[in-house]
Amino acid sequence: MYQFYKGLSVLFMGSIISSSVFAEHKQLPEMEVYGQVHNLDQYSIGPSVMPAGAPDAASFMKRMPGGAVNDNGPISGQVQYRGMFGPRMNVSLDGTYLESGGPNWMDPPLHYAPQSLLESLSLTRGISSVSTGTGIGGYLKATTKTSHFIDSPEFSAQGDVNAGGSSVDDGYSLGGLVGVANNQHRFHIVGSHEQADDMDFGDGRIGGTEFDRSTYGAGYGLRLGQNEFSLDYRHTDTDGAGTPALPLDITFFDTDRYSGKYSGQWNKFGFDVAIYYTDIKHQMNNYRLRPAPDFSNLPLPPFVGTDRRFVNADSTDTGYSFKVNYAIGPGQATFGSDGHFAEHDATVFDPDFKPFFVTNFNNASYDTYGFFGEWKGSITTKTSTELGIRYQRVETDADQVNAFPAQLADMGNTMPPPQAVQALRNRFNASDRKQTDDNIDAVAKLNYQLNSEMKFELGFARKVRSPSYIERYLWIPLEVNAGLGDGNNYVGNINLKPEKSYQTELGFEWRTNRYFISPRGYYRRVDDYIQGVPVEMNAFNMPVIGVSANANGDPTPLQFANVDAEIYGFDMDFGASITDFWRVDGTISYVRGKRRDINDNLFRISPPNLRLSMTHERESWYATLEGVFVDRQDHISQTITFDPTNPHNTNAETPGYFLLNLFGQADLSDSLSFSFGIDNLLDKTYTDHLSGFNRNTNSDVPVGVRLPGAGRNVFARLALKF
Repeated sequence: MYQFYKGLSVLFMGSIISSSVFAEHKQLPEMEVYGQVHNLDQYSIGPSVMPAGAPDAASFMKRMPGGAVNDNGPISGQVQYRGMFGPRMNVSLDGTYLESGGPNWMDPPLHYAPQSLLESLSLTRGISSVSTGTGIGGYLKATTKTSHFIDSPEFSAQGDVNAGGSSVDDGYSLGGLVGVANNQHRFHIVGSHEQADDMDFGDGRIGGTEFDRSTYGAGYGLRLGQNEFSLDYRHTDTDGAGTPALPLDITFFDTDRYSGKYSGQWNKFGFDVAIYYTDIKHQMNNYRLRPAPDFSNLPLPPFVGTDRRFVNADSTDTGYSFKVNYAIGPGQATFGSDGHFAEHDATVFDPDFKPFFVTNFNNASYDTYGFFGEWKGSITTKTSTELGIRYQRVETDADQVNAFPAQLADMGNTMPPPQAVQALRNRFNASDRKQTDDNIDAVAKLNYQLNSEMKFELGFARKVRSPSYIERYLWIPLEVNAGLGDGNNYVGNINLKPEKSYQTELGFEWRTNRYFISPRGYYRRVDDYIQGVPVEMNAFNMPVIGVSANANGDPTPLQFANVDAEIYGFDMDFGASITDFWRVDGTISYVRGKRRDINDNLFRISPPNLRLSMTHERESWYATLEGVFVDRQDHISQTITFDPTNPHNTNAETPGYFLLNLFGQADLSDSLSFSFGIDNLLDKTYTDHLSGFNRNTNSDVPVGVRLPGAGRNVFARLALKF
């Protein structure tokens, strides 16, 4: 805490001094935060004008009010918003849904948006509209680079390419877009390649944080009057990437994404239509980027010596969206339908014993489609509203499973572990695995414009999330949990109920030509919140405990279950112009997550934090000094992490810390710009509460300890746009 407040006082003193020195400038410019577009409802940011040293596009979430990142690896970060992450977040990529290809979410949606191809991230602050899709946690829209129509019938070349490097991991990146376009046609190709070694921190090296990722694709667009059509293809090849907070690392992702879109105007009706298809081939293992572990002493061939494992997983997802909008009264109505149909398979193998296998998921399907309607408009000259309702149908199922140990029991092996696996397999295969949920979302928001400078918003929402295929169909206790990174084995629960979130929110924005402030407070009650709870010690659960303890190294596994939770907090962004050339801006975020049924905290909740920056800006360049102040997090989930028998995590609170960053950009010409920065300027050793627990023994970080943040990182990027 001392370092937190010491750093805070240093940066505030710098702000006061700069304000005094430049007080003679009387004419103040219109308030604008460089590289950000925001209002009461939206907050957008992008790498083109705000450079970032981390390779993961998810890192931009840290700069948004209420935003954070669960850092499972250098390109596997999950965005967190107000304590919600993973399957609870609605993250779209170029307007389409993206289903993760692996059961541990090593490829969250932003894995497929490398920074060299990213145009912007746009966060809906607070309650998202029903037309944006499902997800109780919030809505984040990622937009990648594309070609654009021009006014002339003559074709003209377009390009947006960049190259960069970083010191903390000896990393480099190269990527961008080149294309041609006229007023009717546009065509482009995109490509990027990134590569880095293990990351440094203040006291050494974080083992297993290297990565290698390539992306390429092409797109075509056609404009006919008020109608536009487009086709796009993207391929992502991730060839080895560390995820030290998870039990295995990425061997490869081989992903193909196809999409087609139409937007147009017919009479008074506007239409937006999209169809898409994703095919993901994935492999992960526990021996390529880390020493193989030894988690079992069973005298069976798959468990003798080190327990090397690899998992083959694949996923396909087909989706669509259809929206029509038109004017009704003093507002705009939007009606439509969307859905996607996904299938997942995953099988565990042993490279040292070929007969061994465990069918983790066999044709586990998650099919959902919905219908929605909403209206946005003015009630009076000062009052506007948004009303929306959505019906969502979710159907899940899975085929029968099998495993080598169960086959041994089928052949007469009387050892307890094979018989326990056999019991779990038979129980799962005999169960009614087909589940159907009928979910209703509703949104109501009221805006009041007090005057030209101040606006208020009050909102209420009911949002519902059905259990994922992982939470329902994980039949054998494994460390598979959509990337929770807590070191526990989990087992699924077919009879889980959907989560029901009831949220209320109040915010306002006060904006003048000199300053702005936009605070928001919120409260969310979640009934049937899904999280792990200890597996009860009884006769029915003895096979689960036996397999987890003897074969998979965790004597105290967890089972996904419905509990009750609440999340509340406050976040704000603000800024002030001090002179024509100096300004101060920042964000504050506080979130608290608790169980309502017992006295405990929710897992992996971001600690209170503040970002405060001073910027000097000229016509063709700017430079920013930024302070990051993070308070300690002592609200720890005892249910998830307090387990003396589990060596994979520690239950200690994380201390507060202060970081100093420096970044900026210079326009060298109309088409060429140079970005630079130094993250962690003072080379502090600190612990990011959301980074997960280290599982890689070939590292200067002990196993079971939360992973530290990156050390001092000098980074630069050269960008050409024409």
